[in-house]
Formats: sequence, structure tokens, C-alpha cells
Amino acid sequence: MNHRFNLSDFRTVLKTVHLGMQKIVGEARGSCVSFTPRKVLEFGGVDTTAPVALTLVKHILEKLVESGMMQRDDSRARTRYILCKNSPLWQKLRGGDADTLKMLEEITAE
Repeated sequence: MNHRFNLSDFRTVLKTVHLGMQKIVGEARGSCVSFTPRKVLEFGGVDTTAPVALTLVKHILEKLVESGMMQRDDSRARTRYILCKNSPLWQKLRGGDADTLKMLEEITAE
């Protein structure tokens, strides 16, 4: 189900990141998940060939790291992001909380 999204509309990108992370957390079998920006887009159903799309997703994920919602793993060749059960973001994504997208908007608005 690959589709393109409007890269000039940041809210659309944010919705795609939210959907991708929700699917990643929903399919988690353990207490933590790790992923790359590309994986978030793939789970969000977006064609990942546009480098600018990956940059926008990375920006959102970095804001989540800065806010303490998740962690970054720089020990590998590619940067991975880690989200664990003890994060309030995990609980919101897992529970399908309607306010999660609004929270993401507030965190990235800074």
C-alpha cells in the first residue's frame, strides 16, 4: 500500500509518522522496538524513495529523542531509534490514544 504524501504539508508527514510508529509498536513482541526513519515510512505505507521524506521523519524522531520520549542508538552504521514500554509514548501508541497526534504536533512545534 505505497502512496506518496504531500511533503510540503508537515501535518501529513506527522500523521504518517504517527501511523508508522503505531504499527511498529502494535506488532512489538518484546518490551522495546528499534527502527530507522525508513522503517517508519514503510510501516506508514509511504514510498520511501524521496530523501527529503526521510529527513522530515528524522527531524520528528530527533524531536522525540530531545523530549525524552525515546532514545537514539548511534552504535551502528545507521542511526536507529529505540522506543520502550516505559515511555508514555509507547502507552499512547499501543492504546490508540486520540491525543497522540496532538502531542506529537506540540513536541515538534518547538
